[in-house]
Amino acid sequence: MDFKDIYKLVDANRAQKRTGYRVQFQQKVDAEIVIITVPPLEEESWPSDVATWRFAWRIAEARLSDPPDIDAGDLVNITVVDDQGRPVKYYATNQLHSFNTVDLE
Repeated sequence: MDFKDIYKLVDANRAQKRTGYRVQFQQKVDAEIVIITVPPLEEESWPSDVATWRFAWRIAEARLSDPPDIDAGDLVNITVVDDQGRPVKYYATNQLHSFNTVDLE
C-alpha cells in the first residue's frame, strides 16, 4: 500500500466537520406527538453547538408538566442535531444528551 492509498483511506474514514446545528424536540399537538426542528430545515442552521445547546436548555426550562406526564404544548426529548440529523454530544459532558427525556413508547 503506497501513500496515495493510505490518504484515500484516511479521507474516506475521517470524521467530517459539522457545518451547522439545530434543536430537535417532540411536542404534543392534538393528542399526537410531532417532531419539530428549530431552526426549520428550510432555514439556515446555527453555527455554534454551544449556543444551540444553551437554547435547548432554555426551552427545556419552559416545560409546564412534571415527568412522566405530557401536557399539550410540552416540549420533550429535546436534543441537538447537526445538518445531517445526527445527534450531537453535549459540550459539557461529551456524551449524547437530551433534556426533558420521556419514553413515548
